[in-house]
Amino acid sequence: MDGLEIEIVEHFGKVMKVRKKLSIVIVNYNVKEYLKRCLESILRSEPYQGNISEVFVVDNHSQDSSVEMIKSEFPQVYLISNQKNFGFAKACNQGIREAKEDYILLLNPDTIFPEKGFEKAIVFMEENSDVGILGCKIKDQKGRLLYSARSFPSLSTSISSSHSVLNRIFPGNPLSKRYLLKDLDHSRPAEVDWVSGSCLLARKQMLEQIGLLDERYFMYVEDVDLCYRAKGKGWKVFYFPGILFVHFLGRSTSQNKLNMQLEHHRSMYLFYRKHFSASFFLRFLVLLGICLRLVFVSLGFFIYKWR
Repeated sequence: MDGLEIEIVEHFGKVMKVRKKLSIVIVNYNVKEYLKRCLESILRSEPYQGNISEVFVVDNHSQDSSVEMIKSEFPQVYLISNQKNFGFAKACNQGIREAKEDYILLLNPDTIFPEKGFEKAIVFMEENSDVGILGCKIKDQKGRLLYSARSFPSLSTSISSSHSVLNRIFPGNPLSKRYLLKDLDHSRPAEVDWVSGSCLLARKQMLEQIGLLDERYFMYVEDVDLCYRAKGKGWKVFYFPGILFVHFLGRSTSQNKLNMQLEHHRSMYLFYRKHFSASFFLRFLVLLGICLRLVFVSLGFFIYKWR
C-alpha cells in the first residue's frame, strides 16, 4: 500500500499536505494478548488506511500461540517468525531491513497506538530534516508520565536511574533529575540525548548512514547506543509530546526478571566499553559499580518476590 497525501490542519495553525511514509516494526515475545491489543489499536487508528504502509511483527520464537493468532486475525500484517529468541536488536533489524518507507517506527507490543495516528510526528520530521530520531510522550496504564527521554548515562547513573534506591527514596535528588530530565517541559518538543526504544521513530536515511541497531545488545541499551551514534554523526534526537502512547511496562521482560537484569547490566558495560575507552583501572571501577548495582537490584527483586 502506497503512502497517501493527507491534509494536516492542526500544525502550528496552518494547513499542510504531507505524503505519509511510515513502516512499523514490532518485536514480540510471548505477549500475545498485549500484541493483539496493540495491533487492534493500529488498525482502528484514523489514518491507518492512509499513512501506515506496512506493519511488521518479528516474533522471537514465542510459545504462547502468538504466531497462530497473527496469521488468523491479522493477515494484513507482515510476519517474520524466528525459530529462536534472537533478542530485541537483531529482531528489530530483521524488520527494518524489510521496511520500504522513509520513516520506521520501532514499537513495543505492550503499547497502545494513538487513535489520531502519527501525522504530527511525521510533519515535524519533514520540517526538520536534521532530526534523525524522535520519541513521543509515554504514560503507563495508570496515566503516570514515564521519563522516556533522558540524558546519556554517566558514572553517576548507576545510583540515580529510575529504579535506583536514590531515586525511589529521594526522587527530587539532582542526579536523578539530571539523568531522567525531570525538569524537562514535557508539553513542548525538545532536543534530548536519547529516547526510549519502546516507541522510537527513525529516519531511514539516517539508519542507512550510521547503521542499524547493534546486535551485540540482546536486550536494553540498544536505543541509547543508536541515539549516541546518531548524534555523533550530526543528527538530532527529539522528544515530541504531540503524540501520546500508553505503555504497559515490561510485559515481555517480566517473564524472567533476573535474566533480564543480567542482560541489562551486561548491555550497560558493553555501551561503556564501546564508546568510552579508558584505562584498565577505570574500566574495573565501572564494572565494579555495575556489578554492585546488579546485586542491589537483584536483592530488591527477591525481597519483593518473597513478600
